[in-house]
Amino acid sequence: MSSKHFLPKDPFSTVNFALKGAIYENPNLSLLSKERVLFNNKFDSKKVALISGGGSGHEPGWYGFVADGMLTASVQGEIFASPNYRNIQAAEKVVHSDAGTIFLITNYTGDNLYFGMAAQELVNKYGEDRIRILRTTDDVAVPRSKSDRVGRRTLSGITLMAKVLGACADEYHDIDTVYKLGVSVNANIASVNAGLDHVHIPTHDATTDWGQLKQNELELGLGVHNEPGVKRLDYVPANEELVQILLRYILDTTDPERGYFQYDKGDKIVLQLNNLGGVSHFELLAVLTETVQQLKRDYGLDITRVYHGHFVTSFNAQIFTLTLFNVTKAATADFPVEKLFEYLDKPVRASNWPANYYTSLEPIDVQSRVIDDFKHYDEDSATEKLPAKGDANVRPETLESVIRTAVRNVIAREPELTIWDTKMGDGDCGEGLKIGAEAVLDRLEKDRFTESGSLLQTLTSLLKVVKDSMGGTLGAILYIFLQGLTNKLELLLESNEKPLAVVFADAMDYAIDNLCNFTKAREGDRTVMDVLIPFCREFSQSKNLGQAIEVAHTAAEATRKMQPKLGRASYVGIEDNETDFPPDPGAYGVYEIIAALQEGSGN
Repeated sequence: MSSKHFLPKDPFSTVNFALKGAIYENPNLSLLSKERVLFNNKFDSKKVALISGGGSGHEPGWYGFVADGMLTASVQGEIFASPNYRNIQAAEKVVHSDAGTIFLITNYTGDNLYFGMAAQELVNKYGEDRIRILRTTDDVAVPRSKSDRVGRRTLSGITLMAKVLGACADEYHDIDTVYKLGVSVNANIASVNAGLDHVHIPTHDATTDWGQLKQNELELGLGVHNEPGVKRLDYVPANEELVQILLRYILDTTDPERGYFQYDKGDKIVLQLNNLGGVSHFELLAVLTETVQQLKRDYGLDITRVYHGHFVTSFNAQIFTLTLFNVTKAATADFPVEKLFEYLDKPVRASNWPANYYTSLEPIDVQSRVIDDFKHYDEDSATEKLPAKGDANVRPETLESVIRTAVRNVIAREPELTIWDTKMGDGDCGEGLKIGAEAVLDRLEKDRFTESGSLLQTLTSLLKVVKDSMGGTLGAILYIFLQGLTNKLELLLESNEKPLAVVFADAMDYAIDNLCNFTKAREGDRTVMDVLIPFCREFSQSKNLGQAIEVAHTAAEATRKMQPKLGRASYVGIEDNETDFPPDPGAYGVYEIIAALQEGSGN
């Protein structure tokens, strides 16, 4: 877990700074600064008020969901601490509703007590028909045998409650109607957390951190306040297995310790994936795809809406929440399925409620929008055809040996290349080369493109792989170089009778000059050009492959003493007099390919 944070000089003033920041981003929010209440300054007092809140550190919970059609006000406590009951009363007063107030609360001890204290005094003031407490209890991880007295915990499902009930209240329904709908919705929301670590709390000494997970561990059922999970795994499962485990917690109706979530095939299901702060968007999208696929495949459940992002967080925790909301089962005679989706879809000006792009009640169909067989401009271009004129024949065994040797060289070097690039760049060079090498091998096995002995057909096939399988700067560099080499070879082989070495030398001269038109990198810049340029120039002059390869090796090693001047590595913070670097991974990777020209041919 990370114990570093961006904090003001007085770390204990962070909550106040954060609350003021919230009103900068949304003109519909106002702040009671001493009471730490954020409220909707456009609220209509004829509508039932919905007030929620809890400890700070869960932002955007709950202020990010204050707006017409959602929460009316949010009360924030200290970090991970319930708000004071007087502040809760202040929230009710500033948005006092003639139609009554519902406290939509998280089911934790402190929140129950403090919201309860506030409610008791308000009931005494306004009567019990004007105040309600509605506890959200969506967590299914903690078994019944451990939660039977305190009830299930609250996770991010509370934001779905706020959306539906806020929209209901926005239509001027009375407090009993809104409350009863809330009971039905709450009964049909289920959530579970999975995390890679607990979280460090700002203002706390890092030595007091508790529950830190090892590198190979994952925890199931963690709480949002660093509460331990219900199970710790001694490995980090792939998404396929992890999602299977989480869905079983929610959907296994035979589990006597859980089985809260009732469903039938064909029910309208909403999926919410909540990022507790430290999971990358990239990773969570992958989890989302796996979740939707398993729901359909294993449970016969189609998803009708997806909400994905930060709802209720825990600072920068590497934890996510998987939530399912069964709209079909939550529907009532007064609020049928269509109405509940109308509530979910209704636009709001809350700071953190995501936009919805769906209107149909049919399951979300992405397959019709996934195109697997798109034809590119170059599908029938010259690079995909056998050259019509000019070619050179080489022993098929030699061509295949050179290619297999290059593939082996690159794959063997990949770990080092990745380490070097991680130190000096973005860490993708070794993996990118390995992906390309494996793709070359796969195409060689399938198409046997060396069997004809055609040099140009072999180069054309390699071009296809580089173009389709290699990304990044290095992939583009290699493609432009090889395309120039292939084009020039075809012209030269068609028009003259020079020895192949001479033709190759001329073609390499052309290819490197052509490449220089597309990149500013030159020798001395610590890039792949530090190997390609001297290799081509030496072979052009000497026509001696072994000599040119030796020059390439020397050039690759020389990059150890070079400071990067171009590419992402040039942004790495280094001292001007620093010279102790690993070799440039792109330069060394290309050297390994070049070396195969001699190793694989047996010369």
